Amino acid sequence: MPYTSIMYHVVTPFPELLTFSFYAPMLLRIALGLYALAFVFSDRQQKKEIYRGLFLIAGISLIVGFYVQISAVIIALLFIISFFDSRARLVVETNKTEITLLITISLILLVTGAGPLAIDLPL
Repeated sequence: MPYTSIMYHVVTPFPELLTFSFYAPMLLRIALGLYALAFVFSDRQQKKEIYRGLFLIAGISLIVGFYVQISAVIIALLFIISFFDSRARLVVETNKTEITLLITISLILLVTGAGPLAIDLPL
């Protein structure tokens, strides 16, 4: 039996869930936007006003679905800076595992786009 024929016989345990794959970018977009807004309104530590402003604008933009890819790049850059710079970690109060997950979600939104129920239109 050739190797290529084996690849076509993989069965998924929950095939019904594959119908919701269209909504995955929307769920990621809203979750990342809510996280950004939760960061803005948390009073656990001092944050620079420029970071608060960037997170506020990007979070609202992600939730509404307006300029999603630009907002995802902004949030990814802020988290990448806080991942590598220990002084910037005072800006984002998370551990490295959580920052890595948020960077990954941001990059997924950069590649996939806004998803359904967004103002952005794919070109």
